[in-house]
Amino acid sequence: MSSDLNDILDAVAIPTSYKVGYMSNYYREPSFREIERALGLTRPEILSLIFLCFRDGITVTDICEFSGHLKANISRAAIALEKKALIDRRPHDDDQRRQLLFVTPAGRALHDRFMPGLVQREADMLACLTDTERQQFNDILRKMCAHARDWSDLSVTEPSDSA
Repeated sequence: MSSDLNDILDAVAIPTSYKVGYMSNYYREPSFREIERALGLTRPEILSLIFLCFRDGITVTDICEFSGHLKANISRAAIALEKKALIDRRPHDDDQRRQLLFVTPAGRALHDRFMPGLVQREADMLACLTDTERQQFNDILRKMCAHARDWSDLSVTEPSDSA
């Protein structure tokens, strides 16, 4: 299958995007399916917990702007996480219409149950690379992530001026 796989990965019209998606799907899909099954969290809930354990006291909009996920999905996740007592919502000091999200001790404990598995899966994914290759790959990904907002809103159905 590896030669067939390479034929597909290299022959599609968008080989780089296809490869990035391929790797992302092999990382994310089995991981999130297992967390969903074992811990009863949806994908937007998992993403929100991961983000809140990194940066507490943010809004749904903040999570959406960083992740690119739809606001409706993250809003539903926040409601569900609050009902499960995994996060708290508090009004913003300067704007009472805005709700800040804070992870609860129970939310952090649940995050800490699934995160070691995600860390190990990432290590397994990168195991085929040398330390130098991992650093180069990380540097390239960081550069691409910094550039993502420059192109992510461009139309795929309308002609581009740069074409």
